[in-house]
Amino acid sequence: MKKYALLAGTAAMIFVISGCTNNKNTNKTVSHESKVYTSTNKDEKEDKELGTLYQEKNNLKKPDIEEARNFKTSLKNGSIIMVSKESKEAEVYNIEVMDKFLASFNSGKEAYVRVIKGSIKADGTFLVNKLEEYETDGKIIKDTVYDAYDDKNKFIKGKPIYCPKMVKTYSDNGIRYAILENKDTPDNMGATVISFDKNSIK
Repeated sequence: MKKYALLAGTAAMIFVISGCTNNKNTNKTVSHESKVYTSTNKDEKEDKELGTLYQEKNNLKKPDIEEARNFKTSLKNGSIIMVSKESKEAEVYNIEVMDKFLASFNSGKEAYVRVIKGSIKADGTFLVNKLEEYETDGKIIKDTVYDAYDDKNKFIKGKPIYCPKMVKTYSDNGIRYAILENKDTPDNMGATVISFDKNSIK
């Protein structure tokens, strides 16, 4: 009987020790996860810092935001437009404006550009799917996204984000403009501003 009691006591001790070890491992995992979360906040911290450093340029010429609903007006005011038409491939207009924006930024000069993505129905109606504005003071890029869906009567301005860099990359027949969240982000890992085939340019 004493022998069984001793065995039971030993087994209980093993379970307790095992439980403590597992608990330590669990704590390590949680600790590691919290470190990952903190590193994610690094981008948010950098964005806030860039936001405080960004110098607003009130003299930048910007068309009225509601003009984005009109395809012809947007063409005239220099907006970059990527449009898909029924049974046709996407077409890209005014892309040279993006190159000018990028050149201004790289030269330390202020600039502004609007990017519209949408579709044209058979009856000629222009439907905006995505609307974004980019501004630069020559050092930092301010990216403002507008909600084109929540209210069909107006575009709702989102909270701007601030980025230190924009790049243009090529792959075979493709061209891609991307915005980078920090200076260490590789050129091919940035958020896409606009991406298309060369033969889409009009």
